[in-house]
Amino acid sequence: MWILYYTVCIGTKGRMSVPSNRERHYRNLKDRYTNCTYVDGNLELTWLQDDNLDLSFLQSIREVTGYVLISHVDIKRIALPKLQIIRGRTLFKMSVRNEEFSLLVTLSKMFTLELPALRDILKGNVGLFNNYNLCHIRTINWKEIISDPHGVHIYQYNFTSPERECPPCHKDCKYGCWGDGEENCQVFSKELCSPQCDQGRCFGPNPRECCHLFCAGGCTGPKQSDCIACKNFYDDGVCTLECPPMQIYNPTTYSWEVNPNGKYAYGATCVKSCPEHLLKDNGACVRTCPPNKRAVDGECVPCDGPCPKTCTGEGVIHSGNIDSFRGCTVLEGNIDILENSLVGYTFFYPNYTFGEKFGPLHPDRLEVFSTLKEITGYLNIQATHKDLRNLSYFRNLEVIGGRALYEYSSSLYIVKTTLETLGLRSLKRINMGTVAILENKNLCLADGVNWRLIRKSHEHHLMLANNSDPRSCESRGLVCDQQCSKDGCWGPGPEQCLSCANFRLGNTCLQNCTVLPGIYRADNKECKPCHSQCGSGCHGPGAENCTTCKTLRDGNRCVSECAKHQYVENGLCKRCHPNCVEEGCTGPNDTVGQGGCNSCELAILNDTNYVCLHKNDSCPEGYYFEYIGPQLHEESSLRLLSGKAICKQCHPRCKSCSGYGFHVSSCTCMHYKKGEQCEDECSENYYPDLDSNECLACDTQCRGCTGPGPKNCLTCLNFKLYDDEDNGSNSSYTCVATCPPEVPNKIFPDEGDAHCSNRSPSALISARSYDMLIIVGVVISGIFITVVFLGIFCYYQKKEKIKENAMKMTMALTGLEDNEPLRPSNVAPNVAKLRIIKETEVRKGSILGYGAFGSVYKGVWVLEGENSAKIPVAIKVLRDDTGANSSKEFLDEAYIMATVDHPNLLQLLAVCMTSQMMLITQLMPLGCLLDFVRNNRDRIGSKALLNWSTQIARGMAYLEEKRLVHRDLAARNVLVQTPACVKITDFGLAKLLDINEEEYKAPGGKMPIKWLALECIQHRIFTHKSDVWAFGVTVWELLTFGGRPYDNVAARDVPELLEKGERLPQPSIASIEVYMIMIKCWMLDAESRPCFKELEDDFSKMAQDPGRYLAIPGDKFMRLTNFTAPQNDREMVRSLASAMDNSECTISETDDTMHPKSRAPLHAGMLLSSPSPSSNSYWPNTQMTSDGSASQYQNHLNQKLLRYAQNQGFDPSVQSESSSIRYCGDSVKLKDDLGSDEYDSAQCARSQAQVGTLKLELPVDEDDYLMPSPQQTQGPSAYVDLIDSKNSESRKSFSDFYENNIDNPEYLMNNEAPTQTVGLPTVAEFASSTAVGTTPSFKPYLPQKSSEKSRITSIITISIGCKGNCSRCRKTGTARLSEGNLPVFFM
Repeated sequence: MWILYYTVCIGTKGRMSVPSNRERHYRNLKDRYTNCTYVDGNLELTWLQDDNLDLSFLQSIREVTGYVLISHVDIKRIALPKLQIIRGRTLFKMSVRNEEFSLLVTLSKMFTLELPALRDILKGNVGLFNNYNLCHIRTINWKEIISDPHGVHIYQYNFTSPERECPPCHKDCKYGCWGDGEENCQVFSKELCSPQCDQGRCFGPNPRECCHLFCAGGCTGPKQSDCIACKNFYDDGVCTLECPPMQIYNPTTYSWEVNPNGKYAYGATCVKSCPEHLLKDNGACVRTCPPNKRAVDGECVPCDGPCPKTCTGEGVIHSGNIDSFRGCTVLEGNIDILENSLVGYTFFYPNYTFGEKFGPLHPDRLEVFSTLKEITGYLNIQATHKDLRNLSYFRNLEVIGGRALYEYSSSLYIVKTTLETLGLRSLKRINMGTVAILENKNLCLADGVNWRLIRKSHEHHLMLANNSDPRSCESRGLVCDQQCSKDGCWGPGPEQCLSCANFRLGNTCLQNCTVLPGIYRADNKECKPCHSQCGSGCHGPGAENCTTCKTLRDGNRCVSECAKHQYVENGLCKRCHPNCVEEGCTGPNDTVGQGGCNSCELAILNDTNYVCLHKNDSCPEGYYFEYIGPQLHEESSLRLLSGKAICKQCHPRCKSCSGYGFHVSSCTCMHYKKGEQCEDECSENYYPDLDSNECLACDTQCRGCTGPGPKNCLTCLNFKLYDDEDNGSNSSYTCVATCPPEVPNKIFPDEGDAHCSNRSPSALISARSYDMLIIVGVVISGIFITVVFLGIFCYYQKKEKIKENAMKMTMALTGLEDNEPLRPSNVAPNVAKLRIIKETEVRKGSILGYGAFGSVYKGVWVLEGENSAKIPVAIKVLRDDTGANSSKEFLDEAYIMATVDHPNLLQLLAVCMTSQMMLITQLMPLGCLLDFVRNNRDRIGSKALLNWSTQIARGMAYLEEKRLVHRDLAARNVLVQTPACVKITDFGLAKLLDINEEEYKAPGGKMPIKWLALECIQHRIFTHKSDVWAFGVTVWELLTFGGRPYDNVAARDVPELLEKGERLPQPSIASIEVYMIMIKCWMLDAESRPCFKELEDDFSKMAQDPGRYLAIPGDKFMRLTNFTAPQNDREMVRSLASAMDNSECTISETDDTMHPKSRAPLHAGMLLSSPSPSSNSYWPNTQMTSDGSASQYQNHLNQKLLRYAQNQGFDPSVQSESSSIRYCGDSVKLKDDLGSDEYDSAQCARSQAQVGTLKLELPVDEDDYLMPSPQQTQGPSAYVDLIDSKNSESRKSFSDFYENNIDNPEYLMNNEAPTQTVGLPTVAEFASSTAVGTTPSFKPYLPQKSSEKSRITSIITISIGCKGNCSRCRKTGTARLSEGNLPVFFM
C-alpha cells in the first residue's frame, strides 16, 4: 500500500459560482490543499484564469471522496501526479444534462491535464466539454479507469475552429498518455488482465496475478496489503471490508466489551479517533447525530425519550404558530390556550390596524405538546370546545417552573373550560405559584388530587371551586381506579393514578407483578419490564435473568443474534470450530460451507469438502499450497475462500509436490521416474530399476523385457537365437536382428516365435490348410443358396401382399369402413399414420370449399411404385401465410392430426411437402354439417340432431383426453360421411393460426369471433373450456338449422355484448333443458363450464327420448331422403383417375401396415348378380355402433355369407365383370321411406328389416324408434374376399342360409312369419325377385324357436375394383356378375 500517512482536508461545494475576489479565491485554495493527501468532499478548481498561477500545492493529493470539477481554468498545465482514486460519493449534475459526473472538465484553456496515477473512478461519469486547447485526453482508455458499470465517458468540442494539433505521446507509451514525457503514459491494471480476474484489477496478465477483491485502482501483489487504493476501507496498510468494531463479544462473560483495537470509519479510512469537527457514532465519524440521539462530549448517545429541543413560548397559541412547537421538550415561556385559540381571530397591531387572520384550531392539533416535559412559566387554559375533554396532550409534562405567574399568582390556571378530567398523569412538580381550577362545570377528580405532593411552594392558597359535583362524576363513571391510592388521580384508569395503592409499572398501577406477563417485581413496590430479549417472563433485570428467550440464548443471556464466531443450533448460540476465522460459521464442523466455517485462513480439500486448518499449520505431505484469487463464477466454497489459501492434493503419482502435475520439476515420484515424468509402472518396452526407481528402456531387439540387454527380453522383435536349439522353448535365448552365419536358416513356425536354426525349412504346406479351404468354400456356397431362396420367397410374398392390400383399401375407402380410422400395425405411431408423398402422386379436381388455411379440393391419390391404385381423397392446399414458418412446424401439426384415432374425427392420410403444402384426408361426400342441415331442414328429425350433437361431443372429449385444443369448432368444420356419422375436422391445423390473424373466410361465414369465448377474444387464451363455448354455438347452429349466430351484431360489438351477460337466444325447437346446457357452455368463468365427457353423457341420454327435448312439427313422420353426391363430382374423380395413365382402375390402400378396424356388411352383389336400379343405393339400415362404425355381428354375418357362398360353389377370387366402381361419396343414397331413427347414437337397425320384398317386424317404441338390444364390444374381424357369382346354382338355397342365420331373436315378436312392411322380405319374395321368367321353389321363412337365437343384420353395398373395361363400369355405374342374374341387397 502506498498510502502510509495522510493529511485530511475538507472539500468545497461552490460548484461554478464566480468568486468576488479571485486573488483571495486562489489563496484559499492554496491554504486548503497544501500538503493535503485526502480530500474529504469535492475538489473544485474554478475561475483560475491567470496563466501564471502556481498549482504545485495539488501534487500531494491522492484521493478525493466526492467529485473533481475543473472549470474556467486557463493555466496551461494542470498536474495532479499522485491522484489515484475518485470515489464519487457526491456527483456533479449540470443543469443542461441528465448525467451525473465524478470528473468534469469544461470551458478551460489548459493545454494538458496530467493525471498519470489515476487508476479508478468508483462511481459516476466523466465529462470533457468545450476545452479549447486540451491535448492527449482523447488517447486515454476510460474503460480502464471507470469502474461504475453504468458510467460513460462524454467528450464534446463545439467550437467552429478546429482542435489544436497535439504532439504525439512518448514512444514508450503503448496505448495512451496524459501529456508529454514517459511519466505521463497511461498505466493499465484492468483491461489487460486475465479473464479469471473477472472485471477486477491485476498486477500482471497471468491468471494468478489478480489483485485482491478489496483493492481499487490496481495492486503490486495478490495480498490485501498490496493494494494501491482500497475499495472499502484502509486500515494500517491493509484493505479491509470494514473497520475493526469498537466492541467485541466476550464468550466467557457472555457480554460485549470494548475492543482495544477498535477503530472509527472516517470516509474510506479506519482511524483511532475522529477529527475534532466530527462526532463519534456507532463506530463511525459523522457530522451530525442521527435522529433519537444527541451529542454529549463529541459522541452521539441515545436520548432518554425524545431528544431535548428547547422552544420559546410567547403569546397565545393559535393555528398559525401551533406547528412551531413540534418536538419541543422544554418550553422557555408560557402557554396560553384561550377561546380565540380554538375559534380563530384576527390579530390587531398596537395602532389598531388589522394584522394576520388565524383560522380555527381543533383541539387534536394540540398533540404537538405530547413531547413537552417542562414549561418554565405558567400553563393557562381558558377555552371551550366539544372535543376538549382532557389535557392528555400534556401527558408527558413533568415540571411547571412558575418563573412567570398568571392571575392569582397561579402557575396552573384552568378556568371555564369543557374539561372532564385533567389527564396530567406525568406532572410531578410545580416549582412556584398556586393552582387555580375554577368554574369548570364538567371537571371531575381535581378536588381529590393531593396537590401538596406536587406544589413545592405553599405561599399561596390552593384555589379549587365551582367544578362538577362528585355524584355527577360517579354517574358518568369518572372515578379513580381501585389501584390508585388516597392521593387521587388525574382521570379514570390505572395509568392516571397520582400514586399506587399496591405496585407501579411505569405510569400504571397494578395489583401485583404477576398479573401481566413479561414483568418482574423490583424494590419499593415497583414492577419493571423484563429485558427485550426475554420470552415468557423473567425473575430480574437484564438478559441473564430471563425465564425463556424470545430469540436466541447465548450461555445464560438472551440475545437477538449470535456473535460472528458463533452459530445457531436449537435456539442456542454455540462457538464455531477454532479453525474458523472472523467471518463466522453456520455449524460446528471445520469444513467450509453449510454446517461449517464461512471461511478460514488455510483449507485442505478432503473428498468433496474443504476442511479448515489452523492458520499456523502448513500443508501435509502429499499436498501443495495455492493462493485463491477472485472466484466469482466458481463453486460457492471457493468463493468463500477468496483471498485465502488452500492445500491441494498432489497428483497420485507424486509423493510430495510444489504444484499440480507429475513432472519431476514439481513432483517427487511415488513409484518410478521415466524421463521427466513420474509413472505408476513401467510401460511395455521399459523395465524398472529398483535401485534408482527409474524406468529404463529395453534392448532394441526386445518386445518387453525384465532387465537390460537382449537376453532379458520377453519376446523378440525379430528372431530368437536359442542357446540350445534341441531344447527349443525350454532353452534360454538371445534376441537378434538377423540370423548369424553359423545358424543361417530362419524358421517361421505355425505356433511360436520366429527363430534361427541350422536345419533347412520344410517346403510343404500343411494338410490343415487344405481342409480349411474346403470348409470355407462349403460355407460360402450355403450362404449363397440361402440368399437366393429368401429372395424368391420374398418376391412371391410381396406379390401376394399387393393383392391383399388392393382388397383392403377398396373396402376401406368405398364407404364401408370410411368412418373408421386406420390403425398402425408394426411401425412407430407417427411414421405409420402420417405419410409424406410427392406432388406427382396427387391430382386435384373441383373445389369443395375454402377456409382459414386455403382451399379444399376433391382429388385422386395415386400410389406410385406399389400397385398403381387410385384413391379418391380430399386435398387441402394451404396458403403461404398460414403461419407455419417452417416445414418442421407444419409436420408437427400434421403429426398431431395423423395420430388422432377416433370414429368422429377426420383421419389424415398423407402430407405433400411442396411450395404449397397439401394435406390428404378422407373424402366426406356429403359436405359440411352446416350446409347439410340448411339444405335438409324439412327432413331432419329430433333424434338426428341429438345424435349429431352426441357424436361431436364424443369427438371433442377424445381431443380433450389427448390434451389437444381445437380452437375453431363450428358446424362448418364438422363433415358428414353418412347421415348416421359425422366427423370433426381442422382439429390439428387450427393451432397454425398466426398470432395476428383474427379472422378467416369459410363457407360458414367470416367472423369466427362469434364462436369464441370471451377469454379468447380478450387474451387469446385457448383451452378445452374455450372449445366447450364453441361447442355450445355449434349446437345452436344445428338446432336453428344453420342459423347465423349474432346475425345482426357486428363482430367488434360481440365482446361488449357478452360482458353484459347477453347470449344467443333459445332455439324455437329446443326445450329449456337443452338451452340450459348451452347456457352452461357460455359461462364467463371457464372453470364453470362442463367438460366434453359430461356433454356427451347429457346429449346421449336426451337422444334416447328425443321428442321430449326437441319439439319439431311433424317430427314423427320426418324421413331423410336420398343423399347423392353430385354426378359431376363423380365424373371429375373418374376423369382424374383415368387421366393419370392406362393402368387398372384399382382402389388400394396407402401403406402395407394400415388395415381397417371393423367390417361393414357385404354387398349382396357379391352373392347374386343381375341388372338392378338399386345398385347405387345407400343403405341406412346398417347396424352401427355409437360412433358410426359397423357392429360386431355384421362381421359375423359377413363371414357366414362368405362361407355359405363358398359352400354353394362361388369362387371368391374372381371379380364381377360389372361390379360397381364407387367411392363412398358417389354411392350415397337413401330410400325415401326410411325414417330418422337410423341416426341413433347407438346406430341400431330400423324397426323393420328388408331383403328384397321380405319385411320383418322389429320391436319399436311409441314414437316409432327402435328399442336396441345390448351391443357387444367390437372385436377384430378377418378380411373378406370377393365372391365369384358365376355359379347360379347358389340361388336355390338362400332360404336355408337365412333359416340358420337369424341371430337377433328379440327382433321377432312371435313365431309367425313377419308381415310385409318396410323391412326384411320373406324368403319366398326374396327368391322370386332373383329370377327372370322363373319362380324358384323357396320355402316360406319361419323363425326358429330354439333358445339360442340367431341374429340378422343389415348390409350396405360395397364397391369393388373392376378390371378390364373401365369405361363401361363408369357408364353403367354397376357391375354384372353373370348374365341373367339380379343383384340382391340385404338390408
